[in-house]
Amino acid sequence: MNQRKKRSVSRLNSSLTGRFGPRTQAVAIRQVREWMTAIPEGDSICMRCESALPDKQFQVWKKWFTKHEDNRWEISDEHKSFFFYRSRYVE
Repeated sequence: MNQRKKRSVSRLNSSLTGRFGPRTQAVAIRQVREWMTAIPEGDSICMRCESALPDKQFQVWKKWFTKHEDNRWEISDEHKSFFFYRSRYVE
């Protein structure tokens, strides 16, 4: 893939990790947690990694979800996606 040699482009390419990424990731995680409480019972949330660097995005999110989030999240390596189902019944 042809990439530009501008400073801003290289900064965006590495924005999932490093100096700029954690702030953005924290905002995204807060929003996902808000969605988890807002969705009705029996509904679900599905997120796919479709950024400019999907493999890198998937690795960052996978590491976060396995360490910090609820174990009810299903992680699909094949589809590079995360799935959460809010059960109707108390588990």
